[in-house]
Amino acid sequence: MTYPNWFAVTAQGNFEQFLTSLAGKDDLKFLQLGVFTGDASVWLAENILTGKGCWLIDVDTWEGNDEPDHEPMDFDDVFNTYKAKTEPYKTIKAFKSTTTWFLSSVRKDPDYDFIYVDADHTTVGVILDAELAWPQLKSGGIMGFDDYTWGHASGDPRLAPQVGIDLFLHRHLGNYELLTKGGQVWIRKH
Repeated sequence: MTYPNWFAVTAQGNFEQFLTSLAGKDDLKFLQLGVFTGDASVWLAENILTGKGCWLIDVDTWEGNDEPDHEPMDFDDVFNTYKAKTEPYKTIKAFKSTTTWFLSSVRKDPDYDFIYVDADHTTVGVILDAELAWPQLKSGGIMGFDDYTWGHASGDPRLAPQVGIDLFLHRHLGNYELLTKGGQVWIRKH
């Protein structure tokens, strides 16, 4: 099956604008919460994480959810597609788990230069991912949120990211610089 490249459609412009200045630097550590078929992962490996000692951690359940776009998809095949795309890149390490388990189980040191939040799209899921990830983002690090203006087919705002992202931004007001707020939200931690 051919899968949509949502990264190219909704995110690549922000990745280019806010991460290109890091290209080729050594010892960068990136975390991606929600990965799908790995289009963003491959782009990061080829364009940004090209210095020595760089790595990208990808976390996804590869089980899909109740979003209508996911209904026709075989998520075992989505995972196999991801593995085939990312296999050539030794800088990428995948964790097949929930983001909550991963973020609660890893070191709590501010380790990451970039964290991308694109996993559970519910209000609670987004704010939980962001709050658990925030202490692990270095000062000066960038956090990007996907799908700020996306809405669940049901119309229920609790099943969409915007309210969760807004709550996170309000809670941490004064602790970040807002880089962009449109289809996505990107911030730099003070």
